[in-house]
Amino acid sequence: MKWNSAVSSLILAIGIIASYPSVGVAQTTPENPEARKLWNAGIELFNDGNFADAEKTFRETLTKYPKYQADRTTYYLIRTLEKLRRFRDARTEIENFHRNFPGSRWRDDVDEVSLALGGLDNNQLQQEAKIAKERAESERRGSPVLPPNASMDAQILRMIIRANPNEGIERIKERLKNDPADQAVLNNLGTIFSSNSPQALPFLLDLSNSAASPNIRTTAFFFAMRLNPDRVQVANTMMEMLGKKENEGIVSEALFQMKYVEHRAVLAKIVESSNPNKFDAIEKIYRGGSITLRSDLLDAVAKLRDDPRAESFILDAAKNDKDLAVRRAALNALVNLKGAADVRTLESLLSPMPAKNTTAPAPVRVAPLSPPASAKQN
Repeated sequence: MKWNSAVSSLILAIGIIASYPSVGVAQTTPENPEARKLWNAGIELFNDGNFADAEKTFRETLTKYPKYQADRTTYYLIRTLEKLRRFRDARTEIENFHRNFPGSRWRDDVDEVSLALGGLDNNQLQQEAKIAKERAESERRGSPVLPPNASMDAQILRMIIRANPNEGIERIKERLKNDPADQAVLNNLGTIFSSNSPQALPFLLDLSNSAASPNIRTTAFFFAMRLNPDRVQVANTMMEMLGKKENEGIVSEALFQMKYVEHRAVLAKIVESSNPNKFDAIEKIYRGGSITLRSDLLDAVAKLRDDPRAESFILDAAKNDKDLAVRRAALNALVNLKGAADVRTLESLLSPMPAKNTTAPAPVRVAPLSPPASAKQN
């Protein structure tokens, strides 16, 4: 009887594990609190829209803890890459997922993303390449590192700033008196930015207002905005500057050169602002922005659910933006804004149907046959 009882218990236990496989997995894979903490951090970043840092965190989780919810982490990494519009990288991770986790319960979710990405045509692939080029250009122009062709003067000035930032600032002031467009100074504004000097921010702000050279003024403004930790203040400064048409290019360039996380934070503060004229600033930023900037701005505006201007702004972008990637971002923003877009709104975004040809076909005129040669002779 004891043997029969033991066999029955074993069969019952196997049945429970078969019915609830996750229980069996939980017993064989102990919870790792550090892995769970890192994974949760990635999810929070994803939910906050900070996709660049979310990607880094998910990749770190996969590297440090390859056995901790690796299939689920890879799924969220794929979603993150899709949000970043890095479709080629997303496809690569989808291939890795199918190779590494053929029996995963997340397979259907991954297949949904794969199906959406599979519909990309040549136009979308070209848009993706354009976005990648934009980001590379932004990183290059926004780098505080000296360019490879920097002059000896630029290199010496950098050494002075690194050794004594305050002395370096005085040297810059002297050089600008002799040459308002001094290239060595322009190349070293990034060195001032990264010097950690308390004088760096006020100096860059002053230069952005007073420099005679447009290039120096624009670059100084960019580094000042990056250096200022108060994003609300940065947003207010930009909105104030956008009140004058001649400053639109300066603000646009500053936002373009910022890192992905930085410009998203500033855009969020502009959109959240209580300034009654903020949509004037939003429209000017959109008009002069890159594909990435316009897409991120639409995502930020989608959070204004109680402002009727938000829907009209997003709808206009969905209908009229010249870039397909931005129109798609506008469609996603519309869904985020309304929860679920109504049919009438969606129908307004459909391409017009080609008109039916109701014109009756023109009658076919048949030329009379020429009489045979024999008839002509008679």
